[in-house]
Amino acid sequence: MMLKIKQIGALLVTMSAMLVLFAGCGDKEDGGDKESLATLVAETVSSSTTTNRISTQGPSGITFEAQIVSQGGDTEWCSFDLNKQVSSVGGNVGDPVYLYLKQNSSDADRKATIDVTYTNGYSTSLTLTQKAANTSFGYDRAWGEQPEYLENEDYTYKTYYTTLVSGKYVRSYSVCYDRAKHVSHWVAYPIYRDYTSSRTYQTGPGTQGRTDAWAYDDWATEYTSSKPYYRQTGTKIFEPAIPERDQANVVNYFSGYQRGHMLPSASRYSTWETNAQTFFATNMMPQNGSFNSGSWATLEGKVRSWGGLQKYDTLYVVTGTYFSNSYKTMSNTNVGGSIRVAVPDKCWKVLLRQRGNQNKSVSELPASELKAIAFVFDNASSSENTELKDAACSVKEIETLTGFTFFRNLDPAVADEVKGNYNYSDWN
Repeated sequence: MMLKIKQIGALLVTMSAMLVLFAGCGDKEDGGDKESLATLVAETVSSSTTTNRISTQGPSGITFEAQIVSQGGDTEWCSFDLNKQVSSVGGNVGDPVYLYLKQNSSDADRKATIDVTYTNGYSTSLTLTQKAANTSFGYDRAWGEQPEYLENEDYTYKTYYTTLVSGKYVRSYSVCYDRAKHVSHWVAYPIYRDYTSSRTYQTGPGTQGRTDAWAYDDWATEYTSSKPYYRQTGTKIFEPAIPERDQANVVNYFSGYQRGHMLPSASRYSTWETNAQTFFATNMMPQNGSFNSGSWATLEGKVRSWGGLQKYDTLYVVTGTYFSNSYKTMSNTNVGGSIRVAVPDKCWKVLLRQRGNQNKSVSELPASELKAIAFVFDNASSSENTELKDAACSVKEIETLTGFTFFRNLDPAVADEVKGNYNYSDWN
């Protein structure tokens, strides 16, 4: 009798365990142990944000469909594709779903509604809010090289970051990119020894200083064992995103002009990635070949030597383009088809440094501790042998030419004096 009671007790324990198991499964979807859920990584984003993501989770073996059912505003601004309007997408639950947004230049918030449905019956409606235009969001920095923000619906401002051979994560350069002209108006960057301290990173059997990793700015690259020592590995969004259709195809330029670096390749030799970033389309301008390899290359070398002088601490540089009312264009074919890339009439650089290594922000320094200079050239073969002293001018002259205001973090009390004067002999 005692044996039967023990057997019945064991049976009840087993049945109870099974009931608990089935009850636990009843709170989840069939075939898995993950709750079905779809959420926006960010429900509210700034006016300048151009990417977002929907996170999906749930039982294995099921799929989803996501659909943008409405988007407020006068234009379509939310898509599942970087280069064209795509309002629906599907995939396996667990896969990320990327959203690509246009910057909001209006003075009103706007909302998009996205419905997500799983094949197991789960569904949800997500609301994404993009805030009204805010010119200062994500731009205000204490960097010595940074120009003033200039509002324009065609401009995208962004900064590229890199990890140096020392392991330090730093900014590499910033751009003001014109999506209509397909060229940056300026590229701003610091120079000091850490950026150019190494040319010996391994690529295949030897070493490589120049990667030649020509690419759109949203393509990731990696090492290979043979020339050209890199390959494109897929899309890697650099926020904010600039659609490939708004960039020149720098792999096949086919223009009669050279691909002119605004931040020179040789000024970023710390790591392979650091150098590869200088080959993005957003860092290129069409340049006359003899000018690019002549006086412009001479200036680039001089700037590197000035930036490597320890007593100057950091050299702050902005390289840019000037377009007259009758600027030329060149033909180019990118992923979206044929485009016309604006050719600058002039190319220029503006430079700022401190006289001594004081380890201070430029905003803390008086005019007596700062020096600035600029250089401007016609983008033509006639500039091939131009002497640097003949191309030198004040930073204020480039501000007048371009409409941009440079070195925004200078103390306003000294900015005019610093930018309005130059002495070429101070730099040699």
